[in-house]
Amino acid sequence: MARYLFGGTAADVAENIDGSREPGAQGTVWNGPLADATQITDLLDASGTPIMELTADAQGMVGPFYGPDGVTLVYADFGAGRVAMTPINTAGVLASHLTADDPHGAKRSALAEINAQKGAANGFATLGSDGKVLPIQLPAALGEGGSSNDWHNVQAASYGALGDGIADDTSAIQAAIDAAGYGGVVYFPKGVYLVSQPLDLPRGVSLLGAHSNLMVGPGMVATEWSYCYLKAAPTFTTGAMITIIGEDDGDHPAINGEQRIVNLMLDGSQVPTGSLDGIYAKGNVQNVMLRDVCLRYLPNNGIITAGNATDEWPYSWRLHSVMVDNCHSSGFVFERNTDITLEDCQVIGCWSTGFKLTNCANGIVTHCRSEWNGNYGFHITGGWGNWPGSGSMTMTGCTTDRNGWDGVRHDASGNGPFLISALNTRRDGRNGGPGGGGYAGLRLSGSAPVVVTNLGCYVGTDDGGTANTSPEYGVRVTNAKDVNVIGAYLHALTAGIFEDGTNERIRFTAITTVAGNNFSEDRQTA
Repeated sequence: MARYLFGGTAADVAENIDGSREPGAQGTVWNGPLADATQITDLLDASGTPIMELTADAQGMVGPFYGPDGVTLVYADFGAGRVAMTPINTAGVLASHLTADDPHGAKRSALAEINAQKGAANGFATLGSDGKVLPIQLPAALGEGGSSNDWHNVQAASYGALGDGIADDTSAIQAAIDAAGYGGVVYFPKGVYLVSQPLDLPRGVSLLGAHSNLMVGPGMVATEWSYCYLKAAPTFTTGAMITIIGEDDGDHPAINGEQRIVNLMLDGSQVPTGSLDGIYAKGNVQNVMLRDVCLRYLPNNGIITAGNATDEWPYSWRLHSVMVDNCHSSGFVFERNTDITLEDCQVIGCWSTGFKLTNCANGIVTHCRSEWNGNYGFHITGGWGNWPGSGSMTMTGCTTDRNGWDGVRHDASGNGPFLISALNTRRDGRNGGPGGGGYAGLRLSGSAPVVVTNLGCYVGTDDGGTANTSPEYGVRVTNAKDVNVIGAYLHALTAGIFEDGTNERIRFTAITTVAGNNFSEDRQTA
């Protein structure tokens, strides 16, 4: 313990109740401001002589004095009430503490010796020349080896990833993943991690990056704005950057799941051709969650799921704020992923379809966006509800813009009603630039019931005024039945609504349609 020095500053004065200084006044010291406080008499003056009270000098100033051991707050009273006083030598006491012998035993002393060799002061955390905490001062799993605290830094000495974008970090990352075990976190500090083979993600493991970009926007140079991601090596042309397998194949369990991928970006920009996907899951893979993840420039799909040899499929996934940017096939391809939730997800610039959802019973798609993709923005397809108790899908607050074909195409079958609300489509049906082709903001051509409320469609050209006006139709309905569209504003080049007479039980209520720039009609059918 140490005595702290009080007084001796311009603020330390003895005053009466009127605020005037009291030269030579006698004062007492207390351990609290209230009436039940105890007077402190274990005091020393500046020379170390014991005193019981304080005495102001000829100018009414309170000179330096030492309080009891370890006391860092006292209250002085010169007749006008108790005033708090704090030490004036805190920095000196801290410096003394840093240079003192370590009182916490051999384990801390050993760490102190290692830190001293690296410029640290007797075990106290310090920064290195790069401004970062030294790795040896971090918990073992974050620093130079071990796996304590369930955190595994891929750059730790026991794994050895460099994150320089040049060295192949595949083996190091997989070693950290394998060591993490169920509930373990594999952490990627700032860096570019080159991978050349699929990373196999076991059950219950979390991948945590330092940062995930959304996309490369105007004014952003890809290499200068991207220092936190996994980069596929140019030779990595097949498979997927991350795989999750639920199949008893000798290497994987029959049931897999509970993986987490957070704040991580996967980049395939160095792989010009091939069939490489970003994330691939097969079989019985349950309860996977992705949050703040970006997949960009993959030669194939961003994320795709598939069934295994025993016809089991991934299900009950949760994706939040996931971006797929400029992949050479589709953005999201989910089949039979029951109970899936997509929230605030976006696909932009993919060569094929943005979101392809096949029989994802009981699915929820909310506040998602599909923009500038080559084919459909959203494609809802296949036989939904092919077993008892399964349902369809709810789609809320989604938007499309400038997709090549229909903004949203629904051609699914099934008995459960699809609910689409607050859908806003714009400039879809570009058809490679010329427009036309019969494309629409929303196309309905399936046998499953569909209820659409609060629908918007608006025409336009590309941002720079290039390409022809699209879409041709606001809503196109063919070979559909049990469709209800309630409340819509449909502005399209040729017609707000197109029907070809092949539909059953189609109703439009409270609809305004605009064709081109000079024709408007209100439409209501029963």
